[in-house]
Amino acid sequence: MNRKHLWPYAAMALAMTTVGSTIVASKMMAQMPIFVAMLARFAVASMVLIALLWVLRKPWPRLLPASWRLLVAQAFVGSVGYSALLLLGLGLTSAADASVITGALPALGALLAVFVLGERLSPAGWGAVALAVLAMVLLQTGRGSSGGGDATHLGGNALVLAAVACEAVFLLLNKRLREPIDPLWMAALMSTFSLALCAPFALVQLTLASGPSFSSSALWAAVYYALVPTTLGFWLWYSGSSQVSGAQAGIFTALLPVSGLLLSAAWFAEPVEPRHWFGVGLAVLAIVIGTAMKPSPPAAG
Repeated sequence: MNRKHLWPYAAMALAMTTVGSTIVASKMMAQMPIFVAMLARFAVASMVLIALLWVLRKPWPRLLPASWRLLVAQAFVGSVGYSALLLLGLGLTSAADASVITGALPALGALLAVFVLGERLSPAGWGAVALAVLAMVLLQTGRGSSGGGDATHLGGNALVLAAVACEAVFLLLNKRLREPIDPLWMAALMSTFSLALCAPFALVQLTLASGPSFSSSALWAAVYYALVPTTLGFWLWYSGSSQVSGAQAGIFTALLPVSGLLLSAAWFAEPVEPRHWFGVGLAVLAIVIGTAMKPSPPAAG
């Protein structure tokens, strides 16, 4: 296999590695006011993406009004909702737990497709969902005696899972788009719409704050989030996934919980317990099973 044929797989692997690093960046940003953190991220990303559109002279997308409304809804759920819930959750739970939870994304997407789009899952598909659920259950085992700390940790895990659900809704809404949109334009629109949606709340938080209550490392984490996962990661993913089948692209999402866990352990020196590795293993197995199976037609009705 020559380098040209290897590029799509390398691009998707690098993309999922950058997405895994968002767990580290979000954990560092959790000390910032939530909407201020998102404002910094989306402001930097929007400036870079708009500059790229200008340099590359990408034509303005021609979309129906319904598609514009759908894009705003995607930004509200998949960008603002996901980021807010993830930042809240990481303030209460560990980056290692959050990394494992991200492996539930394909399973949540499959369940939404069943209950919202009326698609059918094969027995293998339901097995993949069951494995992902088991991985989530494992996170709450082996934690010792129960108490206030465990309740806080459980609440954080629930918030991270809700963030992943928002991302699943984002992917579901993306299937509703009827017109093709250039990937760079898609990234720019998501970022600018998200910036507009979170700006009023960020201004309120800045007005109420007596002064900066976060470190410079948190601000740099927001800049990193904007430049690497948001801008570079998006381009890498679409550059690679556009050249392979959907099933092949889906398998590469298995790298997300793995990269998140490894990067979290390396950066924060958090203890990685057997339950984390077992949970990641189940999540990866669920993703491989779910993407390898043939899609079933929607239910009649």
